[in-house]
Amino acid sequence: MLKIYLAPRPWFVLLIILLLAPVLDALADSYPGLPTRSQNPMLQSYFIPAQPQPSAEPWSLVHSLYITNTYQTDISGSERLLIDVENTRYDLQVNHRRQDWLFNANLSLISNNSGFLDQTIENWHEFFQLPQGGRDDDAHNQIQLLYERNGNTVIDSSQSSSGLADIQLAVGYQLSSTSQLWAALELPASADSEFISNDATDAALWYSAWIELSDKFSNHGLVGMAFPADAGLFEGSLHEQFLFAQYGMIYRLNPSYHILLQADYHSEIVDNSALDGLEDSLQVQFALGLPRLIDGYQLDLFFSEDIAPGHAPDITFSLRLSPISQ
Repeated sequence: MLKIYLAPRPWFVLLIILLLAPVLDALADSYPGLPTRSQNPMLQSYFIPAQPQPSAEPWSLVHSLYITNTYQTDISGSERLLIDVENTRYDLQVNHRRQDWLFNANLSLISNNSGFLDQTIENWHEFFQLPQGGRDDDAHNQIQLLYERNGNTVIDSSQSSSGLADIQLAVGYQLSSTSQLWAALELPASADSEFISNDATDAALWYSAWIELSDKFSNHGLVGMAFPADAGLFEGSLHEQFLFAQYGMIYRLNPSYHILLQADYHSEIVDNSALDGLEDSLQVQFALGLPRLIDGYQLDLFFSEDIAPGHAPDITFSLRLSPISQ
């Protein structure tokens, strides 16, 4: 029997209102938000969908790069979690548009390594008087991935890993000039590491919409359900499905500079865990869009912060290069 598990936030109600609201003065036919998701290293092998970014052209490519630094420690009851790793992810989206039908393939290369940002982030936290969370008590630039439950060691790794992650294949339908419906599968790749691939097929369905309120201001959002396969690192301890959602606002300062603020959310993926690092995730993206820096393309520079502390990584630095719809 399928059990529906949801953990809504207050802003999620606002998202539903946005998606069901009348469309005003629509100016675009492609989703304007960022293709982001939680980069939690323990959950990256599972399918947490990111919105495809097809343009008005029949074929298009979108490049995204994420550099993530994570240090988390948590103990609750019979569980213990330690994440100390730096992660690099490169996404290549291949998009095809055929009238109202949209097709997407997303290829990801993932690397988990010791990194180089530990001291920089420690200095950032010190300058802004933010809590270090134990980061300053541990050695810099190392890998530790540990999860213990009921006296059993479920995960224990200090080795770097890299490879091709599971491949997303998605098909969408343009419901209107400002809304789309998507279905996707994530198919297993050949990666040897369970931190990169869960070696199984995951699925997801979602609806996305956006509204142009004026020449300078717009907002966008999506909501959907993902169905992870019971495999990988947390085999036997996964929810049958989880909710994911996104809400964002874009302010166009002028034709050359855009400011984007976006929140990404998903409910719990791991069942019956009291650890913050495995609970629902809420993070925010701060982006600067540069639509005139490269002819025909928009460059987005952005970073994310964990709004529900303890789940998503401390910080992710990212960039996206995508074609501008003509």
